[in-house]
Amino acid sequence: MAANRRPTALLVDDQLVSRKTEQARLEGEGYTVFAAGGQAEALSQARQTSPDVIFVHLATAGGNLPLIQALRSDDSCRHIPVAVIRGNALPPRTKLRSVPRDAW
Repeated sequence: MAANRRPTALLVDDQLVSRKTEQARLEGEGYTVFAAGGQAEALSQARQTSPDVIFVHLATAGGNLPLIQALRSDDSCRHIPVAVIRGNALPPRTKLRSVPRDAW
């Protein structure tokens, strides 16, 4: 990454208010943010923009696990780090390690 280029992030959250709040937070941290509300939109955005990192809000029921699996299965996206944002605890038996929002 060039020294003067801002890092890019894809933020995936299906809740509009939460997405807007987290987008403002990431922009305040120096990211250029692309936002997606759903899995199909997120996968398309990831392919088009190839962000430096993808932040995925993981709902209590693990609703975005298929998105993470799709990203790992896609040759154009598998290299992009995925950080899981959690509102609550991760669903049982998941192998993902969550990152609390305050630890970004």
